Amino acid sequence: MPRVPETVSDERRGGAASGARALVSRLARDRALRAAAFAFVLTRLLVLAVFILAARFEVVLVEPGRSDYAGGALTLNRAPVARTLRYLVSRADCNWYVSIAVRGYEHRPFSAERQTNWAFFPLFPLTLRYASRLTGDPQLTGIALSHVFLFVALWLLYRTARLFDLTDADAARAVFYLAAYPVSYFFSVPMTESLFLLLTVLSFHEAKSRRWLTAGLAGALASATRSTGVLLLPALALVYWETYRTLKPRLNFLPLLLVPAGLVSFMLFLRRTTGDALAFKDILVAWGRTPRFFLAPLWDFASDPLLLAKSWDFRVVNFLAAVLALACGFVLLRRRAWSLACYTLSATFVALSSGLLQSQARYALLLFPAFFVLATWGRSPRADQIIRTISLILLTLMSLLFARNIDVALS
Repeated sequence: MPRVPETVSDERRGGAASGARALVSRLARDRALRAAAFAFVLTRLLVLAVFILAARFEVVLVEPGRSDYAGGALTLNRAPVARTLRYLVSRADCNWYVSIAVRGYEHRPFSAERQTNWAFFPLFPLTLRYASRLTGDPQLTGIALSHVFLFVALWLLYRTARLFDLTDADAARAVFYLAAYPVSYFFSVPMTESLFLLLTVLSFHEAKSRRWLTAGLAGALASATRSTGVLLLPALALVYWETYRTLKPRLNFLPLLLVPAGLVSFMLFLRRTTGDALAFKDILVAWGRTPRFFLAPLWDFASDPLLLAKSWDFRVVNFLAAVLALACGFVLLRRRAWSLACYTLSATFVALSSGLLQSQARYALLLFPAFFVLATWGRSPRADQIIRTISLILLTLMSLLFARNIDVALS
């Protein structure tokens, strides 16, 4: 084999190094990437630190009145970090998704006498199943997947905000506010939040970029992740109208009709395995959710506002989150951001129509257009500082409650 001259080899190495430096330089100049990286690293390190410390520390108090009363002590369990994280995500809805990934859905005739995994949509557990085959650890793999999905979602969120005419500063604030939202610890556990956020932001980004096929496919995947993904269809239709000022049948509109495909596919699966195509909805009775007028849960809180929390429901947090989501939706209407307002308000109405205030803060977490509104409210340095400070304090508190298995933080 002929020997490559030293000069040629040096030139190749120099060219590769130069290319790597150019790539790093381009990435460093990418404002979307910088904003996403800053918000992601700060908030995820905060959440993971709280999770690990809260789960590994135990408070041991000696009863007052005893002669040996010393005021208390702290002991540190020496459990490995990996085992601690597995323990933290082996609860609430995390368990449902991991069990679906490992064992699949229940195959039996429909009955709402007990809670069943038909309520949980398939895309995330399917992704987790195939990814965990490479790692052999579904819990930690689920945590890793959620972090990857979140980072990409934050990067796309910045770019989407710019497409909707927000400034670079507004886009950066929207990214940070969403990442630091008080219940954003759900982005750090094996659940659908990160994936659903990524798919909904992607669908809007692609529609705004006039890539209708990609927008429709992202919407279809979103509707296979959560039932509210189907609400992207009217919202994306409004993006189409905002772009062309017409809804006349055109070939490039047809891909948007793919949005319900994920939901329809899951319904066909449920029809075959349970006999009830709407099992995902009908089984919610086992969780105490029955359809009501969407304002009823808000009225329930207003009727007894001093009851701040009860089992699985941090009422005051959920109430404020739902009211804030509605307020942002109406602000978007006033600003004539029709597509963003449609998605925000319709998703909020559907969530409240479940009959319970429980989990409303978690549902509002995914309404990314609301954070566009908050970003404009944060243009004042004082307002921005207040929003950031309150968000980080509440995120720390809520993450602590989740780590300590307090049920109001698990819903």
